[in-house]
Amino acid sequence: MRNAMWIVIIMLAGLATTACEEGINEDNSAAKVTGYVYRSHNDPTGVQGVKVILESDINSDNAYTGPDRWFETDANGYFEGYVFLGSNEDTGDYNYVGDCLIQYFYQDQPVGIATGGITLAPGSVFTMPPRYLNQ
Repeated sequence: MRNAMWIVIIMLAGLATTACEEGINEDNSAAKVTGYVYRSHNDPTGVQGVKVILESDINSDNAYTGPDRWFETDANGYFEGYVFLGSNEDTGDYNYVGDCLIQYFYQDQPVGIATGGITLAPGSVFTMPPRYLNQ
């Protein structure tokens, strides 16, 4: 009886592990977006606390249809985030590609103009050009 209980526990743990991994597998179902925010061209100090918002580029023919995502820069001004792109409803394959727009905000103020036309695909890595608070 005790062995049967352990077998059930191990099976449930394995099921939970594989179910959790399916939704966050960055290799095949998400795109990675990275970048840096600096004080200025003359002062390349990273800025912490800049909000980076990723949303659909509505001017695109192939707009990203997922939810808006936001990331925040660390002490070095670096941000990194994964964007789940979904899958093909008919086949289940992770082949969805979409165009997004990225905006930056610091202390609730926009930093520069939004950057659009960024195409994300599953497994892709998109590195944004550096953004400067003070031009």
